[in-house]
Amino acid sequence: MPMRSPSMWAGKRRLRLRELLELALLCALMFAFKEAMAVLPNIHPVLLLILLGVRVYGWRILYSVFGFVLLEIGVYGAGLWTLVYLYIWPLAAVLALPFRQNGSRLFWAAFAGVFGLCFGALCAIPYFFMGGWPMALSYWVAGIPFDLIHCVSNTVLVFVLLPPLVRLVTGLKNR
Repeated sequence: MPMRSPSMWAGKRRLRLRELLELALLCALMFAFKEAMAVLPNIHPVLLLILLGVRVYGWRILYSVFGFVLLEIGVYGAGLWTLVYLYIWPLAAVLALPFRQNGSRLFWAAFAGVFGLCFGALCAIPYFFMGGWPMALSYWVAGIPFDLIHCVSNTVLVFVLLPPLVRLVTGLKNR
């Protein structure tokens, strides 16, 4: 009997084809909905779908998140924002993972709102390394109106849609 090599995922079951397809669909939905809502500044369901994935798929949502980032890079090319997307969206998933069993609509709406408020500050991190505090601070402050829109839209989308989507996807997944 061949020995399995140790890994950090030891004890975890392998990803099934159906689950992989479901995660690919979530990735495609993140991209498609973000594109469809591009005319509205910072109003898109990317975080909603990430939180849905965290609640239903746990850490496996990271497949969808990195797929989404790769799609964005493929369509728009690489830039400084690429670096930001490579840490900001996975960070949202990783921060939500410890709370994935929490069924409180208010908790998830608050989480989404706070993440929306922090989005600009998180995006300013590379500017700190490029130009120091003045550059990072000016970038962040200039984007505060967009962060406020992001906060409100995330809060409303997650409050209204996350619970029914979790029930729907969980029900479909368990069929």
